[in-house]
Amino acid sequence: MKNPVKLSFTAFAFISLIPGVGLAEPDRRFGVGENPAAETVYTLSNDPAGNEVLAFHRYGDGQMAPAGRFATGGTGTGSGLGNQGALALSENARYLFAVNAGSNDLSVFRIGRDGLELTDRAAEEGATPVSVAVSRNRVYVVNSGDDSVFGFRFDYRTGKLRSLPQSHQKLSGDGTAPAQISFDRTGDTLVVTEKATNKITTFSLKENGSPEARHSIDSAGSTPFGFAFGKRDQFFVSEAQGGAPNGATVSSYQLLEDGTVQLIDGAVAAGQTAACWLATTPTGRIAFTADTPANAISAFSIDAAGHLSLLHTRAAEENRPTDLAVSTDGRMLYALSGGDHSVGVYRILKGGALQKLRTLDGLPAGVTGLVVR
Repeated sequence: MKNPVKLSFTAFAFISLIPGVGLAEPDRRFGVGENPAAETVYTLSNDPAGNEVLAFHRYGDGQMAPAGRFATGGTGTGSGLGNQGALALSENARYLFAVNAGSNDLSVFRIGRDGLELTDRAAEEGATPVSVAVSRNRVYVVNSGDDSVFGFRFDYRTGKLRSLPQSHQKLSGDGTAPAQISFDRTGDTLVVTEKATNKITTFSLKENGSPEARHSIDSAGSTPFGFAFGKRDQFFVSEAQGGAPNGATVSSYQLLEDGTVQLIDGAVAAGQTAACWLATTPTGRIAFTADTPANAISAFSIDAAGHLSLLHTRAAEENRPTDLAVSTDGRMLYALSGGDHSVGVYRILKGGALQKLRTLDGLPAGVTGLVVR
């Protein structure tokens, strides 16, 4: 196979000279304008001088082209957040939510044909939001600054957020270093991974969306980080194991009706040094994890009962991958790189094998978060 094509984000800078203004039409210099984009990929600059969502169109051959930069109105931190889920889509995929870890607020964008329109920026009671989750009209963030969660009600008609009363709740303790927050598929329970305490904390929600009860269990492996839900209320967690050489693992859990969690399988060796980010295919049959220190991506098969089997581990062509996302059709895997500030595009083959297609580089140094629409 020929070397993957590399395209630079900065090479397209003239396309979006004004922050917050999207492309009027696709860039035709590379022969992509005649063909519609297969999907759009979003990431977050996390810039302390002014946070922005960066959008890219992905075309059928894996080629990516910038589709605009959109100011959140808030600020980032300029450095890694130790997180997964800095961006999230609404269930109807018409709105995008972005954390502003530097200014302690959350931005909302309406997604249109010409790009993103900022509809709201809402402050929250916690400190340093690092991950956001959306279910129906409920939106929650998890805060690393004060070890808490905080919720909003969302109005799909106006694109506005309203604080959810009594939603500001503590995690299992202090110094938890939360990595990610997510709803279960019904929207009745929140799940949070705590890296420093090696716990998984869940919140059962009342009918109005505010937390009713908190539950915590010890993680099967240490340093639980990114996770994703599959089928049948099962979710899968990557475990960095404190960065122990070749010690990284992945575990699967069952979420029960009362909001508690039960271990299914773990901790299963990932063949990596620090598995941090995890993404599953739409079918829920394969999970991918990214290893930053060893520059590797592992694939696991998932059976109907939620048991995990390592399929393979391969070297990533990005330097220090820091997030993963799977395309909406399950055919592509995107790998965000914190080392060389790029996004790599891989084709997902039979059995979870990966074929590198393209690389888009030149992203900001503090870039975080990755979602696909």
